[in-house]
Amino acid sequence: MATAMPTRMWVELSARCNLRCVMCPNKDMDESAKGLMSWDVFKKTVDEAAEFIFDMSLHHRGESLLHPEAVNMIAYAAKKIPRTNLHTNGTLLTQEVSRGLVEAGLTRISFSFDGFVKEDYENIRKGADFDLTVENIKNLLRIRREADSKIPFVAIEVIQLNESQVQNENRQKFIEEFNALGLDELVVKQPHNWAGHLKTDFAKKSYAPCTFLWNALLVLYNGDVVPCAQDFFAKQVVGNVTQKSLEEIWNDEPIRQLRQALIDKRYTEYPACRNCDRLWRDTFMGIPKEYLKRFMLHKMP
Repeated sequence: MATAMPTRMWVELSARCNLRCVMCPNKDMDESAKGLMSWDVFKKTVDEAAEFIFDMSLHHRGESLLHPEAVNMIAYAAKKIPRTNLHTNGTLLTQEVSRGLVEAGLTRISFSFDGFVKEDYENIRKGADFDLTVENIKNLLRIRREADSKIPFVAIEVIQLNESQVQNENRQKFIEEFNALGLDELVVKQPHNWAGHLKTDFAKKSYAPCTFLWNALLVLYNGDVVPCAQDFFAKQVVGNVTQKSLEEIWNDEPIRQLRQALIDKRYTEYPACRNCDRLWRDTFMGIPKEYLKRFMLHKMP
């Protein structure tokens, strides 16, 4: 029996990154596994996805703005997909790129910014300059205001790795500067273990199959399709968009077998699922509680 098509999708414009952040597996990837998505793969993916995808995130394992055609690709997707998102480290956000993203019609942009003061930020975001990135984000907010536009919705996301990162005094001063320019949201998140790649302690709550397999899909830069965003090293490729359509891949045997295995709690048979903390989160009606409020308010990234 065919499964209803997904409503969300990740499209990886770049698997390369210009930073080496302490908690990110990108620095552990073999260089041969990093590349940029071609226009042919991108266009085929977006054109097919336009038939059923509501929400498309134009990023995954790398920094999307490393792609020389990133702004044009985002503009193309924004014309076909109701809601488009970009998650970036912000280090490459020139005024020209910021203006292009505002004009492209991007719905939401979020920034990985793990620290409210220079020392915390640069200790985590290896290779980034705190002051430069702050100014890049502020410039985007100014350009959006000058354009009298409400989009892209602008969020700053902080992964809490230590207590000093989120001290109220530092946080308040940092946010006041951005709020004055119209920042829409600050999100403080807990780290996850990237399908067991990072050795983090987590409490096993009640088991719940990963909802991603029934509502979302992810296309890597080379066209490979993986069923879950946590599968950073592409251990469970279920097809390639250059060989089959998205609809065929979504209902093909590899992903159907994986769905059934998770229903049957046979997750240990799959390397990317075996030690993943996403299978053990608190849920309500199948929705992880950490995302419930944002899901209800339609603010999922």
